[in-house]
Amino acid sequence: MTVWIVFALVTVAVAGYVLWPVITGGKRPPAQQGDGDAQSTADLEKSAAAHNAELVDEDELQRDLTVYRDQLSEITRDIDRGILSAEQADAAKIEVQRRILATDQRIQARAASRVGKTPGAFARPVAVALILIGLIGGLGLYLDIGHPALPDRPFAQRADEIMAARNAQNHNQDRDRALRNAVADLSQKLIQNPGNLSNWELLGTSLMALNRPQEAQTAFLEAVKLSNRDGAYLAMYAEAIIRANDGQVTAPARGALEEAAKSGNDNPRIGFYLGVADLQQGHADAAVERWISLVNAAPADASWVPMVVRQIQQAALAEGIDITGRLKSANIANRPAIAGNVGPSQQDMKAAADMSPEERRQMIEGMVGRLASKLEENPQDPDGWARLMRAYMVMGMQDKAQESYQQAQIALKDDAKALDQLAIIAAQSGIATN
Repeated sequence: MTVWIVFALVTVAVAGYVLWPVITGGKRPPAQQGDGDAQSTADLEKSAAAHNAELVDEDELQRDLTVYRDQLSEITRDIDRGILSAEQADAAKIEVQRRILATDQRIQARAASRVGKTPGAFARPVAVALILIGLIGGLGLYLDIGHPALPDRPFAQRADEIMAARNAQNHNQDRDRALRNAVADLSQKLIQNPGNLSNWELLGTSLMALNRPQEAQTAFLEAVKLSNRDGAYLAMYAEAIIRANDGQVTAPARGALEEAAKSGNDNPRIGFYLGVADLQQGHADAAVERWISLVNAAPADASWVPMVVRQIQQAALAEGIDITGRLKSANIANRPAIAGNVGPSQQDMKAAADMSPEERRQMIEGMVGRLASKLEENPQDPDGWARLMRAYMVMGMQDKAQESYQQAQIALKDDAKALDQLAIIAAQSGIATN
């Protein structure tokens, strides 16, 4: 506690040191003027002399202006007396008018200079107010979000964290460089052979991995045409549209998905994104039903199954839908390491079905908070990061989901497989992967 009192006193002392010359106008205290009376008197005399000289100069300018105006009147009289011709009079008038204008500009410049040297009446109060607002605002902000008990984190102790972030960045840069080279190579090949379906698919996939879904749409649309509107390519095209619209299933995307569903193609993107469209339109029951059918019809070892199961669990929990016994146990138990296999328990799901929307929201926030705390203690948990990212997206907290993905990249820098799977999950959830 003593240290905070010391810090407070230092802050007050610094604030006083800053505010004093503003309040007093920069005048030296009387105690400091004794030794320099002679110098002060000389300075005052010089200032007074300069001021008097300025006033004398201004008086001369006013006299010049009066003389020039008299000259204009004299020229008019000379014309009347026939002393000057019209041409001579015009030339003389122009010269006198030029001198009047120059003199008037000098007078105005002197007046503006004197105004600029005079401090504004409100300058000091405004300066004092701004300084006090900064001090009080800083104190209020610290009281709100400060953590006085937070332990120090010396720079030397953060070397591993900094190196991990740097390695993760280098990994992403190497990956992006390889993908950009692949895009350039495929583009060149397609210029020479635009009918190569496989290359259009590879180009679209590479562009999606680079988080360039708008460009990927063009590649997948060419694949759709060349494949005679194959359902798998329609689904890829729809996915590119969805990614380009921040995860929203727009009308063109839904149209492509519905056409793909009618084709009989079993590409899992079709059912998954149609379920996302149902959920976005407020039909959570239809979305959950569609996803359950998709999961139950899939091979147990399909890499995408855990992600869809997690979506089912989160949507059911958020909307109070009971899914007890509706999922095949094989598809729940046999999952890859980064599947999100630790979800809400059956008891949680049943309890959520009887809760109000606000109670379910509080329950979800509590679960997410506990998961985030566990990841702080054990960040080497790809499954946990995947769940946390999706949970934030379900709650509409996209910024927190993006932050979690970035933290996961640092924590899992040495697990390339986990990073690739996380990137897929992030992309499918609408999280930027660049």
